[in-house]
Amino acid sequence: MGPAPQTTTTRRLARLQLCALGLVVLVGCYDSNALVDQVRSTALRSQTHEIDLGLYRTTMPRDPITSTLTEIELRLFGTVPLYKIPAIEEQLKADGFKLRYDTLVAIRKTTAEELGEPSLGQLRARLMQVANDVIKDAPIQAIGVEKIRIVEKR
Repeated sequence: MGPAPQTTTTRRLARLQLCALGLVVLVGCYDSNALVDQVRSTALRSQTHEIDLGLYRTTMPRDPITSTLTEIELRLFGTVPLYKIPAIEEQLKADGFKLRYDTLVAIRKTTAEELGEPSLGQLRARLMQVANDVIKDAPIQAIGVEKIRIVEKR
């Protein structure tokens, strides 16, 4: 007698076994602890934190048409990755004076149109560039304005 004829159920079972074997071969071994560490590391790298960049107060150049002076006061913060905070704090201790000076120069370049923007987008972009030029090892992802006060004096 020849081999027994295969039934549909037997063929399906054989296919499932082949698929399972193929899956085991393709997947291989994995280290669950390494996967957990990788996910944890990715989560920490994506977490951000706000770091205080200080209070800045300056008087803008006198308006040539109206002769008014405009005083601007800003409290700034930067959004940074949580794991970079120690490096940023170290750099701020060393180069905080340069950041302060360059930030005040950037604020004094602000135009009335920029101050009229609801999100202060151009000013914030310029301030972020200044901060990242000073803090090279730990870049700031975004600049926020916690407080702004604009006073015109005649």
